[in-house]
Amino acid sequence: MARRYKDWEEGLAKDLKQSKENRKEFFLALLEEGYSWREAINKIVKLIGVNEYVELIGDMKASNLLNQLKEESNITIKTLDKITKPLGIELTFKDSEKRA
Repeated sequence: MARRYKDWEEGLAKDLKQSKENRKEFFLALLEEGYSWREAINKIVKLIGVNEYVELIGDMKASNLLNQLKEESNITIKTLDKITKPLGIELTFKDSEKRA
């Protein structure tokens, strides 16, 4: 039983490494399942590998990525944009109050 799970994780990790679209779809699926955005990114980072994810970001150290993904971290919009870039998503903000 453990072997099947390991094979599935390895296959998923390979798919996530291969394409931004795969990472985006998996991220959105995790959000739909109720994961927070931090939990979802953490899961993807763990599957791909911290160093591999940092390579996708480009200009961030692995230790900085891990610190920013901690629940108590106050992340800036600029840093969040960097971290989400490998997922192929854009950050947008909308007013939650309806205006007349």
